[in-house]
Amino acid sequence: MTSDSTTADARVVTACELLLDDLDTLTLEIARLIRVDEPYYVDYMSTQQLADAVHPNVIVGLQNVIQNEANQPSVSRRTGRQRAEHGVPLAAVLHAYRIGTRHMWHELVHRCRPDPEASQALLGSASVLWNSLDLSAQALTTAYQDVETERLFNDSRLREAALAALFSGVTTTGQGPAEVADALRLPKVGRFVVVASDPRSMERDGSAVSVERALSSLGVRSVWRSEADSELGLVALTKTYRADRLNRYLATITTGRAGMSDVFESIVATPHAVTEALMARDAATPGTNVVMRFDEARVAALVTAAPELSTGLARDTLDKLLDLPADEQSVLLDTLQAWFDAEGSAAEAGCRLHCHQNTVRYRLNKLAQLTGRDPRNPGDLTRLYLARETVRLLPEQVRG
Repeated sequence: MTSDSTTADARVVTACELLLDDLDTLTLEIARLIRVDEPYYVDYMSTQQLADAVHPNVIVGLQNVIQNEANQPSVSRRTGRQRAEHGVPLAAVLHAYRIGTRHMWHELVHRCRPDPEASQALLGSASVLWNSLDLSAQALTTAYQDVETERLFNDSRLREAALAALFSGVTTTGQGPAEVADALRLPKVGRFVVVASDPRSMERDGSAVSVERALSSLGVRSVWRSEADSELGLVALTKTYRADRLNRYLATITTGRAGMSDVFESIVATPHAVTEALMARDAATPGTNVVMRFDEARVAALVTAAPELSTGLARDTLDKLLDLPADEQSVLLDTLQAWFDAEGSAAEAGCRLHCHQNTVRYRLNKLAQLTGRDPRNPGDLTRLYLARETVRLLPEQVRG
């Protein structure tokens, strides 16, 4: 919920800041009240431990009032996961949140009471505090559900069977796509993408499990599976976490090639999206760190999808160029690539290669003489482009 103002009334902000200035006292009192009203915490945590745990939640609650907007449930998600993993009943945690929110409200009322106008302004901010509690309750519940699901899948064979069925479309347990989605707590319809990366290419975060947890902390559902030749992931996108945002995140953690499928709307289409993601990954140059989207890789995907046909076309097209020493081949092929990237501009290609445009033209003419293909001819241009892509993606096969 957002009001017309970007921040609360100045007098309400002052009251919140006074509480933040004396945060230790406030959190200790909340911890004491929780231990009195919720007996579970008496044996679970000391008063100081509970005050330390309450600390970030109180900060978020007061900041929401200051900003006049209920948001930032990530702290509640982390708290919920920790409590669920320790076996604390969800009802006890929700009760503790209500106790804490109620005490914050009482303290705000106490601070504003001397000034009738401040008290009136505080009433306008009440909904933000209670909406924050509602969002926290939802985040706690989701975190508990996530942990419960993970516990249900402690038997790795069951989880692997479900994941294998999801990504391949072939089940050994008799479950259909809908049952598999339910077992993995995934929606059956929505907006999805599949990610395929080189094996163990997400080592900066430790594993695909870390990626799944990182996305979960943002409220994004995903499942991942390690296969012999790839890491596969299905990500359920949200209105605030779209494909371009996922692409940027993957680029920060990937230490190899990764491919992303087109967005699709039914989980039944996952196996087809796996094919797209793998083709997008294979369209990236081997040995590079890049995230390639399928819609950007369709031509290269044609090359890798038919390696024998592509290799034959490249050998036939490049002809005598492949007889040159490796360094001379690289100079001519790099010039051709720069010319493609420059959309046929010799001057721009020269800038990219740090040479004169006439040098670019000379090299292109030499390439045309060796291959018998003129880049100015549309048919020859197409063959040269596909041949260059094949050398980039399948160098050993072409030169073998």
